[in-house]
Amino acid sequence: MKTSPEIKQIHKLLTGKQRFLITSHKDPDGDSIGSQLGLFHALKSRGKDVVIVNQGAIPEKYAFLDAERTISFSNGPLPFEPEVVIILECPVLDRIGFVRELIPQSAGLVNIDHHMDNQNYGQINLVDTASCAVGELIYFILSDGGYELTPLIAKNLYAAVICDTGNFRFASTTARGMKIAATLVEHGADPKAIFDQIFTKSSAATLRLLGLTLATLDTTAGGRIGYLTVTRDNVDKARARIEDSEGFVDYSLAIAGVRMGMLFKESGNGEIKVSIRSQNGIDAASFAKKYDGGGHVNAAGFTLKGRIDDVVKKVLAEAEGYIDAA
Repeated sequence: MKTSPEIKQIHKLLTGKQRFLITSHKDPDGDSIGSQLGLFHALKSRGKDVVIVNQGAIPEKYAFLDAERTISFSNGPLPFEPEVVIILECPVLDRIGFVRELIPQSAGLVNIDHHMDNQNYGQINLVDTASCAVGELIYFILSDGGYELTPLIAKNLYAAVICDTGNFRFASTTARGMKIAATLVEHGADPKAIFDQIFTKSSAATLRLLGLTLATLDTTAGGRIGYLTVTRDNVDKARARIEDSEGFVDYSLAIAGVRMGMLFKESGNGEIKVSIRSQNGIDAASFAKKYDGGGHVNAAGFTLKGRIDDVVKKVLAEAEGYIDAA
């Protein structure tokens, strides 16, 4: 990726300003967590004042990335007034949740993303849909700016890339992304250790919740749609957290013949979070847009209010018609 005007503008802010707030979408995933932490450590290495604040919680599989608990999930006062707010992997400003209330009117807003439905809400918008992960964009920013890629930064950015590519299995995987991953390994990222933490190690609570969730697995639309549900009752039975269901949606595509998979999750406050995965020509983001959601062609989502049974019935009926028309 060649140095763009946006990257030059970002460098000017990173160099000329002192106080930074980094954030991302509610309920952060691996790409957003790794990207935020990679950028945080790079800025701290230059003596900057930096804080990360998100709404939600870190899924247990990503906790190893933030062993020092750098990311705050509190909506309390910030330790300083940020001059620049950097929002990562969030196509719509409202999706940062309560963090929006922490942004001073005087702060510069930088929007760094790879979603095709990004609304370009920043003063600076670095949006590159060709990037397989936002971690890839942070790599370009740091490399172009002469920041040292320490083993810690390399670990965080490598985790970001493998999370959004499914360890290089998803259709979003690119040669460029794999070259970046190789460079990060050269700078100290340990592929096996990071893969094991994210994809093969789980707590007992997560595995209990997975078992209860897999028991709900079903299909509709003649086997073309697979779906699962995560209820608050099952979260309580598993003695788990709702965040422990991160990645469960992938099982919805595991049945032969399924073209669209969904996970319906009772996330509290009467909200049902719907995660979508698709393959074989089905555009998940286009379907999510019907409900004011968004994402990528093969991975998207949205949130609805209502009882989970009613939401499942409504969305599955709409999804069947969507697949019939595809």
